Amino acid sequence: MAVIGTWGDITFAVSRNQIKTFDGLKWDSGAKYSTHDRHLKEPLLEFTGTDVESMTFTMFFSAFLGVNPIADVSKLLIAMRRGEVHRLVIVPKAYGTNKWVITKLSNSLKRYDNRGNLLVAKVSVTMKSYSGR
Repeated sequence: MAVIGTWGDITFAVSRNQIKTFDGLKWDSGAKYSTHDRHLKEPLLEFTGTDVESMTFTMFFSAFLGVNPIADVSKLLIAMRRGEVHRLVIVPKAYGTNKWVITKLSNSLKRYDNRGNLLVAKVSVTMKSYSGR
């Protein structure tokens, strides 16, 4: 199995029997500035720090690709609801200076079999950088 990355015990990997990866990774960073008005001059910007970084990506789970979609969706939901904080590692490097938390999941449950078992799911994951106290 070729491991592409991890976030806690959630593994992004590809093997002959299973595909569990992400797509469309987007990393947003920003800075905060205060604006000070000045008489007869342009306003003065003052750097006050950085914004919380965020990362979004999509995961595709399919029983046809060797995974149990409902189990993997549940695993992400449980991690979000518990407020789990982990490093996001995409081989060979950890992304960001802090750990990450899942702040939002948007689940698209796409296909079911004739017994009501989920066969295909697409999950949009939003994470934010967590610096602690």
